[in-house]
Amino acid sequence: LFILQKMACCLSALGSLMIISQVTRSEFNRRKTQQRLILAISVIDFQTSIIWIFTPLFMPADSDYPFALGNRASCDAQGFIVQFSSAGFLYMCALQFMYLLVIKYGWKQRDIMKLEKWFHIIPNAFGFATATTALVLKQYNSANWDCWIAPLPADCTSSHEINKGNTDLTETDCDRGDNANIFRWAFFFAPLWASIAFCILAMTLVHRTMKKSEVKYRKKYRFAQANVGNKRQISDEVKKQSIRYSLAFFIVWTFPTLARIVQFFEEVHPVLVVLAGTSIGLQGFFNAIIYFRPRYNKCVKYDTWYKKVWALVRSTIFFCCYVEDYTKDNLDYVGNSIVENKISRASATATETSAARAGSVTSQHIVEYPGEKDEEKREEDGEGDEWHSNGEGASVNANHATSTRVSWQG
Repeated sequence: LFILQKMACCLSALGSLMIISQVTRSEFNRRKTQQRLILAISVIDFQTSIIWIFTPLFMPADSDYPFALGNRASCDAQGFIVQFSSAGFLYMCALQFMYLLVIKYGWKQRDIMKLEKWFHIIPNAFGFATATTALVLKQYNSANWDCWIAPLPADCTSSHEINKGNTDLTETDCDRGDNANIFRWAFFFAPLWASIAFCILAMTLVHRTMKKSEVKYRKKYRFAQANVGNKRQISDEVKKQSIRYSLAFFIVWTFPTLARIVQFFEEVHPVLVVLAGTSIGLQGFFNAIIYFRPRYNKCVKYDTWYKKVWALVRSTIFFCCYVEDYTKDNLDYVGNSIVENKISRASATATETSAARAGSVTSQHIVEYPGEKDEEKREEDGEGDEWHSNGEGASVNANHATSTRVSWQG
């Protein structure tokens, strides 16, 4: 557990830091609500991963944790930060809620921005309030793989059990962490799985809305099947991206939740402890895979996976030493001929014009992607790649790859 959790947390910290660099260095990304929400999620994941990497410095020296060097104050500090990370899954709810508002209910960017302050206030308020309450009630103690809400000693009898008449004791023998199991579920796991249920509901509604829109417009505009096909690929990618974030969220927290459920009735099996302690530190890593996946797929300069991954790492983490700046679109055209790109763009424009004369296929439920406009023009027009300015959506048809811009930065 000691080794696997540290490896998982290092990967998570690296992935979160890449996303943080990607969003903060791009003015275009920083203007997008979706990108700011992902940035907030990544900041929380990064600080939690760092705290878990250095767990031995926080765990009390008299605990059973390997190389523990901490004390009571350091344990409280780690417990506070870990509990504050509960703001992360409320941010995930905000992200899914934003998708729902835009795709199902047709909200615009300006409408979302009016609501965005609550997307930040509610998660941070919840995380800070629960973390502070647990600190005041002396709930933070050694909890297997970190300091968090736990009874001390681990086998003590809580006052809740005494009140239920399940023991002959008249008062709790817990030195700290009385009723820890109740606080774990009230402050963390109940809100966590309520958030997962909300994300599943939001994904379902988004999926149904997209399907209805696509069927409706395919029937109405039969002459524009090619255009509908492209839009369907885009909307499918939006749906899949939303599903990927939620699935990663679900996978990361499955084993930790099972471990806490088992802990209600008996001692947790070491295998489950290892699985829980390892998976809990992978959220940032999974988020980075999902976030950078579009750019990875569209990278044409390198033909091997490890070179593509290293190019992503260098351009986000070691950007100061990176000669080829992938934040500039003029380096990312497919093919070597600028003339070829101009011809392809002219052809694409003619096709779009013909389709527009016949009757364009539009819907407030299908997220539009500018694709062929340069970024400066996109910003002037206020269009922007609202949901995937990390590069997703710029290329949806392999047959038109020679006319589509490929950008690391979106």
